Amino acid sequence: MNNPIVDVALSLGSNVRRYQNINAGLSALEAEFESVTCSPVYESAAVGFDGSPFLNLIALIQTGLPLLQVIQRLK
Repeated sequence: MNNPIVDVALSLGSNVRRYQNINAGLSALEAEFESVTCSPVYESAAVGFDGSPFLNLIALIQTGLPLLQVIQRLK
């Protein structure tokens, strides 16, 4: 029995080497999953500690993999 295709929303953010880390994360997602759609990127202040502002976005992947396999690939 095939698993249904589902959407999985992932919150991505970085405040260290922001553009490099976000781009590397998106490239890794695109290598693992067939469909990756992204929200616009937005900047937010660090909360709870002194630090550089974050770049944040949501990445939506579509997959027919079981949840445990999705988690393994994300690690």
